[in-house]
Amino acid sequence: MASNDIDFDEEFEKYLHQMFHIKPCDVKSKCDESVVEYFGVLSLTDIRSPERRLWYIYYSKQPEVDETLNRIFHKYGKKNMCEIFRKHTFSGVALRARVKSYFQDRKWHVKGNLLEAPAKCSFNSDQMIKVITELHHEERKMLYNFLCMKHNGMRKYFY
Repeated sequence: MASNDIDFDEEFEKYLHQMFHIKPCDVKSKCDESVVEYFGVLSLTDIRSPERRLWYIYYSKQPEVDETLNRIFHKYGKKNMCEIFRKHTFSGVALRARVKSYFQDRKWHVKGNLLEAPAKCSFNSDQMIKVITELHHEERKMLYNFLCMKHNGMRKYFY
């Protein structure tokens, strides 16, 4: 991380503390893991045509992640898949839609949860991780900006 980059999580937490006038505490709060959603990407290798570049996107709540992955592994074969990305997110459905529309705009073949790079494209898993990470950060910034907008609107009434 460069010296001029800011850590979004820390800035977001500081802003929330300021917004709701909460003093920061050292004790980590316990959250209900059953409501935390995860979004992930699996790199898929087609053994019949290894030159195809495929990725499978998924989302699920925390307790259902293992069950979802087992279902996917059973369908495509565990040897043919490798998880390259998994992050918690505010809405897995929204991030999935954002990822699908991003790749559809670039003329990729998108069907269900499968993403396939065009035949003459040199896209690899490292580039996929970078793109998905950027889309994840955009989603979080959108939430942050929404909260800032609401806070500024409420501040007019209370200050």
